[in-house]
Amino acid sequence: MRYILCMETDGKKLPVEELTGVSGEQPAADYSEWKVDKVRKAQQQALDRSKMIPAHKVWETFGFER
Repeated sequence: MRYILCMETDGKKLPVEELTGVSGEQPAADYSEWKVDKVRKAQQQALDRSKMIPAHKVWETFGFER
């Protein structure tokens, strides 16, 4: 948290409240529905193991191969 207290923008320090306060913007209702639908579809897809990407291929894609 020390870094947040010292963050600067254009030479002026930002107050902690501005950095940690609640955002005034709320996501749109259709976005929230889309997000829930996306998670539910992913959960259904995860039940069929044949559709899942093997871990070693994910590792290769992101450069984590052992």
